[in-house]
Amino acid sequence: MDYIELDIKITPRIPAGDILMTELAESGFESFDETKEGLKAYIVAENFTEQALQPLTGWDQQLAQITYTRRTIPAQNWNSVWESQFEPVLVAGRCRIRAPFHEPDHGVEFDLLIEPRMSFGTGHHETTSLMVEKLLTMELAGKTLMDMGCGTGVLGILALRLGAAAAQGVDVEENAVENARENASRNNVDFPVEKGDQRLLEGRNFEVILANINKNVLLQSISRYAEALSEAGALAISGFFVTDEDELIAAAQASGLHIKDRNSRNNWSMLYFEKTRGV
Repeated sequence: MDYIELDIKITPRIPAGDILMTELAESGFESFDETKEGLKAYIVAENFTEQALQPLTGWDQQLAQITYTRRTIPAQNWNSVWESQFEPVLVAGRCRIRAPFHEPDHGVEFDLLIEPRMSFGTGHHETTSLMVEKLLTMELAGKTLMDMGCGTGVLGILALRLGAAAAQGVDVEENAVENARENASRNNVDFPVEKGDQRLLEGRNFEVILANINKNVLLQSISRYAEALSEAGALAISGFFVTDEDELIAAAQASGLHIKDRNSRNNWSMLYFEKTRGV
């Protein structure tokens, strides 16, 4: 399928670029690349409407100067576009995320093979790297895990490499579901992925839930996450700004979750909760 690319120039780039990325994601854009001058945003052409541009057309130019161009990328040209932009990422000195055309690094503890297609999750964005860093500190051996909004599947794949007994993924985008399944095969792990949202958690139980999505989805879903967690289970979330932390912590605490850790980078945040016993 074809994609629409927006090439957005932003002056100054920070923090306006992060704000725009979040708003465009809520308007339907599926993937982003940060550039020196701003960012590039991508959406399936058939899903694009002029309304999706509202974060740009309604932008207050006094906050930052923004200009953009738009082009259509035919499906057959997509690989050449992301191959020219995607470099390997090393997270916490332990986890290297690379594409199929990069050479393996046998000296790193976890060398993950991820082809992103149009899915989110290559380690380049702060939210993915924050989640990877947290996973690397967790005791996952023998545990069951669900990755909500799994994108490329990178978090679930890493969890299995870290010793999780079983991991599953869910995403609302069919492209992401197919992509995560392909990446699981590339990394020789059993990582089932379904198309859907938090409603798929009904009647299921996990010891760990991951959700790197956005603030609005997290606020709508956090009580369902808490219900699906086993006693003393853990929830790690990202995809939102530091300024959103208090609202998300309050929602989590109302669902019987206790904040145990947090981290941030360039205004993006990660929060880690544990479930109160008996809830």
